[in-house]
Amino acid sequence: MTRRDDVLRLLADHPEGLTDADLARLTGALHPAINQVCRQLAAEQLIHRDDAFRPIVNRSTGALPSLVAAAPRSDSGYQDEWFWEGKVVGLVVQHLGRLGAYVRSVADTATKARGTDIVATLDGRTLHIEVKGWPSTVYADPARAHEKKRTNPTVQAKHWMAEAVFSALRLRAKHGDDRVVAAFPSFPRYESLAAEVGPVLARAGIELWLVAESGEVSRR
Repeated sequence: MTRRDDVLRLLADHPEGLTDADLARLTGALHPAINQVCRQLAAEQLIHRDDAFRPIVNRSTGALPSLVAAAPRSDSGYQDEWFWEGKVVGLVVQHLGRLGAYVRSVADTATKARGTDIVATLDGRTLHIEVKGWPSTVYADPARAHEKKRTNPTVQAKHWMAEAVFSALRLRAKHGDDRVVAAFPSFPRYESLAAEVGPVLARAGIELWLVAESGEVSRR
């Protein structure tokens, strides 16, 4: 476990916040080293450094370090695209951090981990978020990277949205009092589908989020 991990873990366990001195004492690290780590984590929006009073108090934003950076790369380059599912998960996690949510778990998309993609807590309510990316025109399998997919991305995207919506319906049935979200990268096809089914899903208590490459999230 790295010093960064120690700081994030301690701040998650102390929502009231800890000073640099507190973190240095609890980790056994030198104060200047902790100060440098906290400044970097603040720049990444993983923690907030409250300087309203002295000494500065560090608090977790609730965001988790993106799992995408550690994901294995494929020769196709698909996982480098912003609309790859793992990247979209990372953008949603960053959005939750800006909202002040506490992110409880993030599924490892690269290994196709089972379970809900993101589980978080915001304003006392749990959020269950299913995420889909935008289909690539090439295969993620390196052995087939030179081949072009026969299925048009707009057609495949419709199937992917259907899968995410079905998963969201199951989550709604299982977690009646929680918020349930299906999130997609902001492409015209997803936007048009969201306009069609969004009102119906809203009545069922399911939110649709469209995520831009910039990280901006809009609800449908």
